[in-house]
Amino acid sequence: VPISGKSTVNAYTASPTPFPPGAEPTFSYDDELILQIETSRREMTDTIIAYGTRGGVYLPFGALTRFLDLAFAVSDDGHFASGWFLSEDRTLSINLREGRMLLAGKEIALSRGEAIAFDGELYLRAEDFAKIFPLRLTTNLRAQLVRVETLETFPFEQRLAREKARERLEGKNGAKRSDLWPREATPWQAFAMPMTDIELRAASDSSLGTRVEGDLRLAGDLAFMTARAYLSGSSRDGLTGARIELGRRDPDAGLFGPLRATEFQVGDVSTQALPLGLRGISGRGAAITNAPIDRASLFDAIDLRGELPEGYEVELYRNDILIESTRTPVNGQYEFLQVPVDFGTNVFRLVFFGPQGQRHEEVRRISVGDGRRKPGELVYSFGVAQKDVNLLNVRDPFDAKPEDLGAWRATGSLEYGLTAGLTAQMAGSWFQTGRGSSWQGSAGLRTGLAGTAIRADFGLQKGGGKSAQLGIGGQLFGASYTLTHAEYSGNFSDEVRAFSNDFLDRATEFNVNATVRLGGEDAPIYLPLSARARRLEFADGREQTDASLKGSVRFSGVMLSKTLDYAHTSSPFGFSATSLVGGFDLATLSGSRTQYRASLSYAAKPKLELRSAAVQVDHAFDDRTLAKLIVGHTFANDETRVGLSAIRNFEHFTLSFSGDYAVPSGTYSAALRLGFGFGRNPLTGRFFLDRPGLALGGAVAVRAYHDKNADNRFDEGDLVLPNVEFGLGGKMVATDKQGVAMIGRLGDGVRTNYRVDMETLPDIALYPTSPGVSFVPRAGRVHVSEFPVIAHSEIEGTARFISDRTGKAVSGVRLELVAADGNVVKRVRTEGDGFYLFEQVAPGSYSIRIEPEQANRLGIALTGDGMVTASPEGDIVRRDLDIARE
Repeated sequence: VPISGKSTVNAYTASPTPFPPGAEPTFSYDDELILQIETSRREMTDTIIAYGTRGGVYLPFGALTRFLDLAFAVSDDGHFASGWFLSEDRTLSINLREGRMLLAGKEIALSRGEAIAFDGELYLRAEDFAKIFPLRLTTNLRAQLVRVETLETFPFEQRLAREKARERLEGKNGAKRSDLWPREATPWQAFAMPMTDIELRAASDSSLGTRVEGDLRLAGDLAFMTARAYLSGSSRDGLTGARIELGRRDPDAGLFGPLRATEFQVGDVSTQALPLGLRGISGRGAAITNAPIDRASLFDAIDLRGELPEGYEVELYRNDILIESTRTPVNGQYEFLQVPVDFGTNVFRLVFFGPQGQRHEEVRRISVGDGRRKPGELVYSFGVAQKDVNLLNVRDPFDAKPEDLGAWRATGSLEYGLTAGLTAQMAGSWFQTGRGSSWQGSAGLRTGLAGTAIRADFGLQKGGGKSAQLGIGGQLFGASYTLTHAEYSGNFSDEVRAFSNDFLDRATEFNVNATVRLGGEDAPIYLPLSARARRLEFADGREQTDASLKGSVRFSGVMLSKTLDYAHTSSPFGFSATSLVGGFDLATLSGSRTQYRASLSYAAKPKLELRSAAVQVDHAFDDRTLAKLIVGHTFANDETRVGLSAIRNFEHFTLSFSGDYAVPSGTYSAALRLGFGFGRNPLTGRFFLDRPGLALGGAVAVRAYHDKNADNRFDEGDLVLPNVEFGLGGKMVATDKQGVAMIGRLGDGVRTNYRVDMETLPDIALYPTSPGVSFVPRAGRVHVSEFPVIAHSEIEGTARFISDRTGKAVSGVRLELVAADGNVVKRVRTEGDGFYLFEQVAPGSYSIRIEPEQANRLGIALTGDGMVTASPEGDIVRRDLDIARE
């Protein structure tokens, strides 16, 4: 019987008997219905036995009140029920033998068929529950569903609210489940065997002749920092590229103690752009910041840099809009500079296309707000670098000489949250130009009004230069926008607006991003659009206006991207030039062995003309062999170029060929490439060869084993587990005969997680201590992770209520399994026959208790200590519970 705060009539064995006494049952087992019962928001679901007749659907009173956590007892073989609901003065008793119900002290006569005792349970018509309790019951026999909608707050809702509050506290206000997985640190080392990528090329072309080229990339721990190195050279020109960098990156801001830095670099580094004045550059120097890695301001324009292997092209998409593309590496890296951001979450997708048709993607997510900081939060960034000069002072002889090559620059910025609605910002810089050395300083405020972000900045430059800048941004009619206007006087250069150090008079910039819905309700098509317009007036009288419109749309298995760029320049001497160029790019989406791509570029001004057209076909013969055919035509010189390439991915290296030929010019290029990577697995101690790409990111080596003694250490007696699969970032890899799996190319300095595929564990009784592990990969470093799997037990028994030395099974008791540290690890509720079951219990000592809130409300307690032990071998542990009144 269910437990109640009131004494109950003893049950006795009798035949199923409805009210009134002596009448035949109005339903039988043939009328049985198995229905799902759920709350209106699906907070809880369960299964009940109901009965359907011509007179209606009868629901079990005892089971339903237990489902709602109400304090009721059903006894006398279903003829009597009593208890209270919501408050102790709202009492209810139902007596079928006397044909009456007593509700809150008021007696109500029961008519024939309203309530029936059957098989030890009391059944009420579904519609009559609403006459007793403040709720609505809706039965849907077609869906075999009973839905409960409460009109007042019931105990189960209070309990769920408490549980949700506990989860928020434990999960730090709603963290994702993967964020609650244990975080493993990767120890820093004075030296760790680096991951290495090597590409060797035998190349020949019309302009440079025949030669041998090679690229070397290394990454790993050195002097307790992450070290990266890149060297490129050829037999014709010697060393043509070099980059060496040391530093650390920590998304948790744990570097340099109280400085709480997120990143620092020495060697060949990149500096950050300032709100006014200098943009970010690359060069030899040093940099440090505590700015969040994955956050930015709506008014920021970010720089994206990364490794770009020779011959590769990379396209940058922001929220599925093609923004830019490049195939020209800068010292072995791609550079997308001053990329505007959108309000909210920005998903930057970098799509890499190899010379033989290889394709892979990298995704970066940046959360963009209005630029305000939390009260008391200080964000800083400092850097010094020699512009476009690497540590070894190596330069490709064919690279164009950039402006201010070799000029030293030092920059710094501070942001401080004064209040929740106001942030102060200061910045300063010293730099060299062709006009000599100079300095700049600026100060500004960040705030918001009625959902609109506002920024104001004021700047000074050596020699009397002044600047004032005002910007607003936010969302309007579903579009995200920013509008910035700056006025300059004296001699003030602002590279952030002009991309040069020429002095300015004024600058205006407008950015807007929106998604347009096309088509009907049944098959809508969404067209993301990005527009940008900028006007510059220089101190020497020149004027420059440029605008761009970009959009990408997916339909029928293809993606169509459109770009349109406008530019107009004029000078005080009467010269002016206008251009309007555009392009289309149509590509099939991945999913089949053959991919197609077509592109077309044209000009509308200064005259209407086609500029180029190309068609590309990529075909995968199998999982390891890929070929590409491309045919392109340039209309200006009436030249057609045909290219053919292929790559074979072997287990430990790649071999590829690429070549093209142009008519009528007769120019050609051809290259044979061998690429491979190597490193050392610290779990096995063995060196290995692999396909290239290892040095571009971190890796993880996982050993799965059956932890026989449950000590969370791999030691004598533990068994390694082969063929266990782990997943990370869409990749799945299985453990080998030694129980070891290794996953590489995981990125650098960004939190990630790996998880186990539970279905691949060899025994259903085996469970991991956690389904996954969180860690921060580092370039060239193999994170070592031991993944213990232990045998879990089941704890079961029957709860009985002790009264006058007679024990009756008790249902509806909420039990908690408490670990030795006091944490509640499991919760269950006893069934109708008093049975309870704790599943998947890890080895250890526990105590079983009644949920304190229910125990206090009903005045009950366990008679014993409730102690129970689950062994490391895994077992079914039987523990019956005796419950008595306190």
